Amino acid sequence: MLRKLILAALFSAPLLFAQSNEKKGGTQPNATPESGKPSGLIRDERVSIENLSFWKKYGADGKGDYLEFTFDIVNKTEDEIPLKMFILAFDERDLVNSEYRRYIEYPSWRTVDQDKTAHKLVLYNSIPATKQEDVAAFARKNEEAAAKSGGFKPREEEPQPAGAKKKQTLSQFLDYVRYIHENPTTGVDVLLQGFEDAKFVRKVEPTYRIEEKALKVNVWGKLLARYRVSRPFFNHFGIVLYDTDMKKIVYRQFYSINGRFKIF
Repeated sequence: MLRKLILAALFSAPLLFAQSNEKKGGTQPNATPESGKPSGLIRDERVSIENLSFWKKYGADGKGDYLEFTFDIVNKTEDEIPLKMFILAFDERDLVNSEYRRYIEYPSWRTVDQDKTAHKLVLYNSIPATKQEDVAAFARKNEEAAAKSGGFKPREEEPQPAGAKKKQTLSQFLDYVRYIHENPTTGVDVLLQGFEDAKFVRKVEPTYRIEEKALKVNVWGKLLARYRVSRPFFNHFGIVLYDTDMKKIVYRQFYSINGRFKIF
């Protein structure tokens, strides 16, 4: 038994080390794939994401800090693949109040800390920008349809104080992921060129730059984290790619940003 455990450790260690090195860069924090997210992991052998890096940059406009990123979309075939791309970042936290828990400890006899299993969405931003009203209407329509077929009443929306800005919640983020699946053509156009008739094409917008070339696309972008009193910043980052020819999502992965940023 001991011999089996030792062999298992020896074989698994290189894999963990390789995964860690693949995500590390001189200006990026540690980023680990979030394959266990409710939104799930989707991969297609024809497409891969490589050279992914993050960094944090002060916003010159004084409105907040930017999560800047760059990555390559690599074509593993020689045929062109037309894609729609979605980029999103969010700050998800548990409900534990560390200051409160410091004075009133969690009971040792309770095996599960409920506040750590319940999460809220503190920050959220995406490319392309999506109106929260559109996502809310989409979620409401789905809920009403499910309620009608199941015979239950849709949940009532929480009342908001007059003039207050509506807060984003984790359930609303998951609604956005579902919204992408139902509205994949709303993404940013990216042509993953093949080998034949390839040409260099650059697309530049205020929040992203896309450079298309033979068998590879380089993407650079930035997402604003607006200043708040607690100065939160994104701790998750996601990429979703939709193949417009095959009518399916060919890449979807979320990363947990768990290291310290180098700030420029």
